[in-house]
Amino acid sequence: MRVPHYLTRTPAGFSFRMRVPADISRALGRRIIKCALRTRDLRQAQAFSLVLAARYAAAFKRLRERGMSGKSIDDWIRELQGKSLHDFTIERDANGALRIQAEPGDDAAALNEAIAQIGRINREFFGPATPSSPVPSPQPPAAVLSMRDAMQKWLTAIAADTLPKTFTIKKAAVAGLLQSVGPGYPLPNITRIDLSNHYQRLADEGISTPTRVNKQSYLGGFFDWVIAAGYYTQPNPARNHVAYGNSAKRKRKKLGFRAFDLDQVAALFAPCALADLPSSARWAALLGLYTGARASEIGQLLVADINSGTNGGVPTIRISDEGEFQRLKSEVSQRVVPIHLDLVALGFLDYVAQLPAEGRLFPRAKADAVNGAGNWISKSFSRHLAKHGKSWPQAKRGFHSLRKTVIQQMQGAGVASEMRAQIVGHELEDEHHASYSREFTPSEKLNGVISSGFKTTGLGALTYALNLVALRTALRA
Repeated sequence: MRVPHYLTRTPAGFSFRMRVPADISRALGRRIIKCALRTRDLRQAQAFSLVLAARYAAAFKRLRERGMSGKSIDDWIRELQGKSLHDFTIERDANGALRIQAEPGDDAAALNEAIAQIGRINREFFGPATPSSPVPSPQPPAAVLSMRDAMQKWLTAIAADTLPKTFTIKKAAVAGLLQSVGPGYPLPNITRIDLSNHYQRLADEGISTPTRVNKQSYLGGFFDWVIAAGYYTQPNPARNHVAYGNSAKRKRKKLGFRAFDLDQVAALFAPCALADLPSSARWAALLGLYTGARASEIGQLLVADINSGTNGGVPTIRISDEGEFQRLKSEVSQRVVPIHLDLVALGFLDYVAQLPAEGRLFPRAKADAVNGAGNWISKSFSRHLAKHGKSWPQAKRGFHSLRKTVIQQMQGAGVASEMRAQIVGHELEDEHHASYSREFTPSEKLNGVISSGFKTTGLGALTYALNLVALRTALRA
């Protein structure tokens, strides 16, 4: 479930955020109101926010009405400092800044009314029943399983479609919960408090926030499965406990993969340097440089996924999960990417033409490898990087850095975010894009869109100033 724009997630729960109207903001010297809600439940936070938004709106209205009686809003704010009205107060905080604080009033009544309003507006959010209506008791599960039995059934169900390494990680995440509650504990008795205690135990053991977020994701998937199977009838108890705080987000961004600058690209893809890579790994690296595709997506490509030009005259690469052993990270990862003109000039289509039509594009990238089809590609490139980038400033770099390089180079060339997302298989946070946008054609992805005299750019705007003639010779050798 997406977090609305008026809420922010913090380690302690959710916080309400609201913009102060301009006329009142000038008098208060404050543009934004923030209020900790002291709840980790998203739906409850939305309901509290509805109450607070209504009360702040009422406070703003009263200030304006007082201002209309002859005094300015500034005068009224000065007179009301430290006084408590029936729905709001104006006071100075510890730093001496003015703040306006809406009073919660009767929390229980206000919250129930807020939930009822949300239910009337969006019945699918809370269900057709409002808090004032009798709530039907949940149906008992189809069978009462112990946590151990539930985990075994889930592992059996996901085994065929999960990479061995991922399977081990998922199993460890659920096994950790078993250790917390006991393997014989009845699955239907699990509550959000049990999960909260489990995540807290992980934190107390020094498990990092990124690892706890990942474990939360896998546990959420486990409970999604047991709910769908009918073994658990409550809402998913595993989600929305652990989140990145601002400090963790900054640290994660700082320690993440670093994009290559143009000088580094030139060094890695110089003809003499590229000759150190196995021939197929050279093409895999060039695909990463000109498509931004993940190593796993490139490693699992079939020869049949390369279209030489019947797709509107533009050669393309199809990235999908339709073939045997092909898997994708998410639904939006399924896409068609145009082949950059530099790749055509380097002879990529000639390389494809000499391969068996029914085979794999990179046979050395084993589809059933423990770490996935991209494992060989990533390791080959990492060795290449260690040799030719050993004198560079220390940073986290690898094959994934090519993906970041493509995205940032497209951004610098003016490629629109929605276009970039479709090319590299990213999901935009705005849900309206998924609901209302159309897929760009291969030609538009490559060359941009021309409409009413207005032109945007596409993947073709990527330019690395590489010596293509010398590179083509090296690739043929």
